[in-house]
Amino acid sequence: MKRAFLPLLAVSFSLPLGLPALSQTPNTEQFRQKVNDNVVFLMGGQPGATFNQLANDISLVVSDGYKLRVLSVEGGAAVQNVEDVLYLRNIDMALTTQETMDYLKASGALGPNLNKLITYIAPLFPNPLQILARGGATNIKDLNGKKVNFNNKGSATAQFVPKLFKTLGLDVQEFYLTQGDALEKMRTGEMDATICSCPGSVPAYANVKAESGLKFVSVPYDKSTQGGYLPAEITNEDYPALVAKDQPVNTIAASTVLISFNWPRGSYRYERTAKFVNAFFSKIDEFHKPPRSPLWKSVNLSTDIPGWTRFPAAEEWLANWRKTKQAH
Repeated sequence: MKRAFLPLLAVSFSLPLGLPALSQTPNTEQFRQKVNDNVVFLMGGQPGATFNQLANDISLVVSDGYKLRVLSVEGGAAVQNVEDVLYLRNIDMALTTQETMDYLKASGALGPNLNKLITYIAPLFPNPLQILARGGATNIKDLNGKKVNFNNKGSATAQFVPKLFKTLGLDVQEFYLTQGDALEKMRTGEMDATICSCPGSVPAYANVKAESGLKFVSVPYDKSTQGGYLPAEITNEDYPALVAKDQPVNTIAASTVLISFNWPRGSYRYERTAKFVNAFFSKIDEFHKPPRSPLWKSVNLSTDIPGWTRFPAAEEWLANWRKTKQAH
């Protein structure tokens, strides 16, 4: 049998529109430099965590093509994020909490003079202490003797909330799991409560049905909890299936902070972070529009954090903003 041979076809490949044919241009290195010049890396949180959602919001709103790219990085949690800003290559900024910053400064866990190495760009949102429990518990004190999850290791919840329980005289069996894993154990009766000190609604909690029997428990704002915390509420707007209208659950809250390494003024990393600051502050009203998190409406960029220094470019932006506001 004779075999039929097809003539060879000349096949051409083309790059997507807007990208140069790198192998055919003498400006490859210039283009590579352009791609890398204005990129900043923002450490968020674990997949599904609120920090991760908020970091993605920042990336989507602030990025402006090659002029400025904000790459949101999936990270650990509040304590780990401070360490990453200090030591992890290429990380420019991160989300953490004020209580984490104060603890690490006081303990010296990451070395001395932390407040000279780390600066804050802006305080962002309150972090309500959200305790979801089963078995009819309505108050944090009902959890005495129970099996309680304090979020994953390295989180602000894991670092600080067990100490709050001890301050309140509560003895519990401690677990450190992701919220999804903890909820599964609560469904099977292996665990009694799970906790997240997190800004806004926790994605894993938002999927819990009313018929699950799980409810948020209240945390009193009194002498035992006032140090380092503010009064807060969990509302129907946060969790329509779990909180009745006009029946918010009282709790306490810490605060989320956007931090940066204290780069020397005039350095490449300083100028790149300053470019981010100008874009972030200038576009803050864009964060108030759907589909961004409703939390952004509560942000007051000008609030100071005692004991810490604001990133100089952020301080200068706010000073100019105040002058403009006074002039009008």
